[in-house]
Amino acid sequence: MQQDTSVDIQRRLPFLAAFVIVFTVVLFVRLWFLQVVKGDYYYDLAENNRIRPVKIGPPRGIIYDRKGRPFVENVLVFDIALVPEDAQDLGATIKKLSSLIKVKEESIRTALADAAPIRAKYEPVKIKEEAPWEEVAVVEAHQEDLPGVIVEPEHRRHYPYGGLASHQMGYIGKISQAQRRQEQTAIGLLVGQGGLEKTYDKLLRGVSGRRMIQVNAAGMKVKDLGIEDPKPGTDIYLTIDLDVQQAAEEALGARAGAVVAMDPGTGEIIALTSHPNYDPNLFPRGIAPKDWVRLSNDPSHPLYNRAIQSVYPPGSTFKVIVSLAGLDSGLIKLDDKVTCTGSIKSGKKSFRCWKKAGHGTLTFHRGLVESCDVYFYTMGDRIGFDRVAQYARNMGLGSITGVPLTDEKAGLIPTVAWKKEKVGEPWYPADNYINSIGQGFVLVSPIQACQMIGAIANGGLFYKPYLLKQTRNRETGVVKKTRPDRKGRIILDSAALEEVRKALFGVVNEPGGTAHGAATPLATVAGKTGTAQVIAQKIPGQKLFGKQQDHAWFIAYAPAEKPQIAVAVLVEHGGHGGAAAAPIARKVIEEYLKNDGPPLGR
Repeated sequence: MQQDTSVDIQRRLPFLAAFVIVFTVVLFVRLWFLQVVKGDYYYDLAENNRIRPVKIGPPRGIIYDRKGRPFVENVLVFDIALVPEDAQDLGATIKKLSSLIKVKEESIRTALADAAPIRAKYEPVKIKEEAPWEEVAVVEAHQEDLPGVIVEPEHRRHYPYGGLASHQMGYIGKISQAQRRQEQTAIGLLVGQGGLEKTYDKLLRGVSGRRMIQVNAAGMKVKDLGIEDPKPGTDIYLTIDLDVQQAAEEALGARAGAVVAMDPGTGEIIALTSHPNYDPNLFPRGIAPKDWVRLSNDPSHPLYNRAIQSVYPPGSTFKVIVSLAGLDSGLIKLDDKVTCTGSIKSGKKSFRCWKKAGHGTLTFHRGLVESCDVYFYTMGDRIGFDRVAQYARNMGLGSITGVPLTDEKAGLIPTVAWKKEKVGEPWYPADNYINSIGQGFVLVSPIQACQMIGAIANGGLFYKPYLLKQTRNRETGVVKKTRPDRKGRIILDSAALEEVRKALFGVVNEPGGTAHGAATPLATVAGKTGTAQVIAQKIPGQKLFGKQQDHAWFIAYAPAEKPQIAVAVLVEHGGHGGAAAAPIARKVIEEYLKNDGPPLGR
């Protein structure tokens, strides 16, 4: 019996040995496959199941006015996000989360689907932005039931003055797919999309930090492992004066138009206003479709920066250029007399003066003070418009100023060759007449007009307008100041320039001047009114209403003897420059001059 058992065992031993060998080989092959072939995969999976970085967005740099008062601030908010890879039962997590934060399950699934093509693995997807504190607390309390759900602190951009200075402040918004591909950055990043927020986005943005948390295999947080603090963005200080900006906005009121105020000795922009404006608080976390449709379809174009993007016939403000061209070239003599009877003829066509009864006989000084059209018809024709155009371009008209805002328009200063090429017609004497009083083809932006009058105010120095006064690194405290960019000196006969300045003083302060509404007891003001026709030809005595009314211009500087501020005002369809635009300039000048506080860095 024992012999039979021994034989049976010996017969089975080869099978047992074979099984042990096969099992051992399979085990080693499997171990080799897991450790060598799939080792990196399972290592990453284990690490991701153990440690999860949670992005901490950096606070954007604060935007201050020239005296250190904030134009733009940051407010701490909390977003609720979901990491799909951490949710073992994604459907159950979505259902639970939906019931807690009052977001439809369909909306959560849509957010995940939209993010899927562009998100990195384990990158959180925003489910609810700026969640109320009650919902944040509920989510934190139910962490064990919400694997993959995290709360992310964020800094929301806040514009405390609403639409004030909105066109230069701009706004921020979520990074587009094109921008994200270019920068190789995370979805949902908020970046500057307009105005100075866009121009100086790299300065303002800062660097994200992260909070490292340990999670278990179910994707639930076990404990915090540490924080890598974000680096805040650089603070920027503008040349804008908040008080002057408010004065300009209030003076312009509900009317469409623009106001630009500059320091003629540096090029610093003290105020820049465009109406109508918009509230940038609509944009930071994604503007609602109904608000975007409303702004886009608004016939008054509130998103359009009229100070730099709109160009208009300059009207009689252009007579300043004609005066400089004539006096500097010697083609206008101070005592040359012109008799205005209310109109002048060129061929069969009659060109009227704004004063129907005429101005009588006058010389240069009274011609500019009283803004006599017939005088400038005569002198413009004598000078020739190509020469006038050369002086206009030397004064910056017809080209962009280089202000650090997007989509600035260059305007137009026509020439004989330009008309032949673009219109296909020769330049007629009538073209000399009409363009010499700032009508016809001439187009100028408010910021160009301000730059031009600033150069006259300071004696011919030409500065590039700028908005950034200085920057400050919030961590190191290092301050970097911006230096004025002087483009050079405009070569003009000093006596000719002085005669123009005397006449500009007379426009505001002498009898018969067209801008008495700009006079202020705080300082002597020098300037020039302009009334730019909107319709091609008015019938004598015809009353115009609404958008048929003329555009109202006024350019000025003060104090006349030692200029500290230059101003350009444009009121769309405002009528006469002296009545509509000059009082706005006065309020801006008064606000700037009465403020005794020294500007930052001076």
